[in-house]
Amino acid sequence: MGVEVMKCRRLLDLAVAISLVAVPLTGCAGQQPERGNPQSFDSIDEAYAAVDNVLGCDTKPDGDPVVPMGDGIPLTSAQRLCSEKIQIDLYPNQDALEKSYQIWSDSKQGKIPLVRGSNWMVVDLSQIASGQPSSLNIERLAEKLNGQYAIVGT
Repeated sequence: MGVEVMKCRRLLDLAVAISLVAVPLTGCAGQQPERGNPQSFDSIDEAYAAVDNVLGCDTKPDGDPVVPMGDGIPLTSAQRLCSEKIQIDLYPNQDALEKSYQIWSDSKQGKIPLVRGSNWMVVDLSQIASGQPSSLNIERLAEKLNGQYAIVGT
């Protein structure tokens, strides 16, 4: 009888030890920061200010943004350069945003890092233009503006 009591006691002690470890772990899982809805912008100036706040855009970058086209018309409602090779695109609706994302994804010119929000996209064309990755980390935009970071194209 004494040996069985000892075995039961050990099993009970083991069960208590497991529960003491498991409870804090499950408690931590519930405390993960939740991602909110992606930020939306009313104007290209508002989008630029938010991106500039995170990346520190150039004041007067050279060049023009690449305009994604759908059925012969621009998909964007407004565009602005953050740097010579990083552009901010604003879209009039979700359909235009999705079509533009698909165009970038289908690109065969190389890898294109981008961040997509509810009505905007920031596209980094550095690697395509120069063969070198950007010196700016646009992935931070996804964290700061609740966007989705992806590397598209091939």
